[in-house]
Amino acid sequence: MAAAINDENIRARPLSKKRTRSDSMASPGDFMRLGDENEAALVNPCNRASKLQATTKSPTPLQARHRSSDRSVTPVARYQASPAPPSRIANAVFAAASQLGDLNGQMPSELELPEHAKYPGAVRFQLVPRNEWHRLVRRMGCGARNTIRWKGKLPLPRAPCPSWMLPVKDDMAIHIARHQVELKAAGWKLLTCEELVIERLSNKSSMRKYAEEIGQLSYLPTHWDSPEEASYPCILKAAVGEHGQGTHLVQCKEDVAKILKDGLNAEWLLQELIVGSLEYSTSLLVKDGQIYDLIMTQYTYDREQFVWPHDVNEDVSKREFSDSVPPEHLAVMKSFLVGYSGICNFNYKIRPSGTICIFEVNTRIGADLACDVPRPRARGLFEKLDSMLTKSLPHL
Repeated sequence: MAAAINDENIRARPLSKKRTRSDSMASPGDFMRLGDENEAALVNPCNRASKLQATTKSPTPLQARHRSSDRSVTPVARYQASPAPPSRIANAVFAAASQLGDLNGQMPSELELPEHAKYPGAVRFQLVPRNEWHRLVRRMGCGARNTIRWKGKLPLPRAPCPSWMLPVKDDMAIHIARHQVELKAAGWKLLTCEELVIERLSNKSSMRKYAEEIGQLSYLPTHWDSPEEASYPCILKAAVGEHGQGTHLVQCKEDVAKILKDGLNAEWLLQELIVGSLEYSTSLLVKDGQIYDLIMTQYTYDREQFVWPHDVNEDVSKREFSDSVPPEHLAVMKSFLVGYSGICNFNYKIRPSGTICIFEVNTRIGADLACDVPRPRARGLFEKLDSMLTKSLPHL
């Protein structure tokens, strides 16, 4: 039975000692970050009794401030789970987590949100793991949160009520696919697919091989197998990485040698630099390879040659959004999505010829959808996802 919280136990209670290391499930509270600054604020169900004892014997200065504050807050990790109606469970867990975040300045109070953003029901979407997007995610006003710190390892979190679990990291998308049977049994709603389908898109080397297999290699940057063959300046990029990590703008083969002491290998790609100040990110809602919704974001930067986010600035006043992309671009994206289910985004530029040039596919929710897209429009995509379980929707 899923771990839960009800109205009667929003107070500290002794923890049961029956739980052992063999447990594979945990309550959402076990993965919440308390307002504390150290990792003792996180309680692993395998040894949470000992950690709780350590924190309750001598309160930290931050805990002391919490207790002396006018606000009444009970640490989520001290809740003892017991059955309760789903709506009460969700409200108790996530309201407490939000209050704790408020005390540390990490989350806005519900009172600070506009009326349309105060979703009155239970939490419906959890973006995992927590990565500081919570404030903007919650402003969508559809019961979306980014508060659970689960990173794919055991124990698996239980859903406090039927909620969607959505990845915000590529490796988390793989973990969700790998554990999808157990996560569904724990009460989570999922839009996922086979692990191999996710890996062939999220790994940049695998994606290039896949593009070659399906005859779409011309829509990716030109690739070189050795630094001697390359045309400079070009891009040296790690096969696995996010947010510009492991990506370098190199001017000559000597630059490559400085970065890769052992030479170019399968964990790196050396590819064409696509010049231009405009860059695009298109988020897609996909099920079984069919696209049901999309939002395109156009970003304008202050230089023609760059690797975001290094030494480049965006002109936010020129940011544009659209519910459509050219049909020929959409057809290329769709060709990569055979067998895929989930939210993903394509990052790309457009060549002078008008053809799309894809840098990467992120098999997760990206910062464009979570943070940049106008909140009502982002909410629309999430609502469409939620309705897919009960309605037959037309695809694009």
